[in-house]
Formats: sequence, structure tokens, C-alpha cells
Amino acid sequence: MTIEKFRRISLFALTSVLLAASLIWQGEQAAANEAEGYVVNVGGTHIKDVHVRKGKAYVPLKSLADAMGYEISYTLQEELDNFHQYELKAASSPPISIWGNDSWGYTIVRRATQEMSVNDIDIYKPARLCAEESDRCKLDKSRYDGPLFIKNTFYVPIRDMAKALNLKLTMTKTPKGHTIHLSLH
Repeated sequence: MTIEKFRRISLFALTSVLLAASLIWQGEQAAANEAEGYVVNVGGTHIKDVHVRKGKAYVPLKSLADAMGYEISYTLQEELDNFHQYELKAASSPPISIWGNDSWGYTIVRRATQEMSVNDIDIYKPARLCAEESDRCKLDKSRYDGPLFIKNTFYVPIRDMAKALNLKLTMTKTPKGHTIHLSLH
């Protein structure tokens, strides 16, 4: 191999790496810009860490729970697959469970009582693709818009959580962006 040919191949490889890095950075910037100017107001507490994905706004679960006065507990359920289970509890409201993993997606459930019950209400349940006449299913990632991890932080969809927590959601446009208000009915 000649030095000139080696230089061309090296230059091509370097250009390809830089182009790929640029595209990834632009995608992250576009997502950040989409969420720019969004603030969530929960009873006077402002949550500025808002992420927008596919037109749906998300906030960190901990920030939302703290603003609402809910306690969060976490359990790792080890079964055929490891499932993460988050429980939100407050004295005057029904408990909320969020459980799942990246392979199955996360389900949001408003509990009728402290324990699982037939009267529980599924607020968000991920769509799954199942082989015909089989119970072998996988998450339909193209339709998934439930809770997700972003940089080691667990984010939940605001609209679904408002429904789970029985809150009124209103959105106002301001000169600086949008404010999403969550309040008791």
C-alpha cells in the first residue's frame, strides 16, 4: 500500500467518524431545543428539566413526586427478567405503580388499594408484538411513548402522570415558551 493510498483511506475514515459524531450531536441538540422553553408548574413548584420526545413532554419522576409530596420507593423484581418497580404514595391519594424494564417497556398503574387488585386502572400500557398463537412477545418500540431513562434519570410522561395522579393539566404559551400547569381538579 502506498503512502498516498493510506492517507486517502485514513482521511476517509476520519471524515466518516466526524460526520457520524456530528449527526449524533445534532440529534441530541434538536431534542434539547424542542424541550427548550418548557416549564412544568406543580402547585407553585417549577420543574425546568423537561424532555420532549415525539411531541410528548417528560419530567424526572423524582422531581414530580417531590413537587406533589409523594414518597417514592423502588424495588428490583428478579423474575425471568429484571423488572424495576417504583411506588408513589401519599396519605390522601391512591398509590401509583410504575414497573417494567427497557425490554418490556414500563406500565403506569393507579392502584385501587395498597395491593394489586382487579380494580386497578392501567394508565399506560406498552404495545407489544406477539407471534401468532404464542405468548412470546416483545416491546413495539415504534409505538412506545411511556417512561424512559435519559442519562440515568427516570423520566415519566407528564400527561399520563397527570391522569394517574388525578390532576388537571393545562398548557399556556408564554413569550419564553410553554408552561404546563398541573393542579388538583
